[in-house]
Amino acid sequence: MKTIVCGAGINGISTALWLARSGVEVTLIDQKGPAAGTSFGNAGVLSSGSVIPITVPGITRKAPAMLMSANAPLFVRWSYLPRLIPFFRHYLRHATWQHVQYYAKNMYPLISDSLNQHIELAKGTKAEKLISDHDYCYAYSSEDSYNSDIWAWELRKSLGVTFSVISGEEFSKSDPLYREKFCKVV
Repeated sequence: MKTIVCGAGINGISTALWLARSGVEVTLIDQKGPAAGTSFGNAGVLSSGSVIPITVPGITRKAPAMLMSANAPLFVRWSYLPRLIPFFRHYLRHATWQHVQYYAKNMYPLISDSLNQHIELAKGTKAEKLISDHDYCYAYSSEDSYNSDIWAWELRKSLGVTFSVISGEEFSKSDPLYREKFCKVV
């Protein structure tokens, strides 16, 4: 059997590898070349607990301050803002508790075994040595910032995500660089 897989991002590469391992002769094509158009925002982190969308209630109150801060995770080219308004209007309609729960409930089954899937996918390739299992931590600088996020941890727990909450002081015992930096670490 022969097949063509279009797109050499993570989905195309994964599909091509699994097909080839099943005995299918695969031709992989991509408009720009392997991984040229892939996402790089997650920096290679496979986090099965990352099920909370960006569009949460309250984002519309926080977004203007984020746009003004150089340290915030939101950046917009001001000249492009008028073209983004229709997108933002549609996007922000999802900033409801109902959508957050819907998203998390449907995302978790897709990513809960992402580490194991990547380990299996990389077996026998040069990428095998690049995948490792490490803790992924969320750090909170104050009790208030942690408390404002408890709802997200309760939602994760209801889906089966396991985690522990430790004090910043306890965390600094394993990594002294962060002494007195955090109040809570999950």
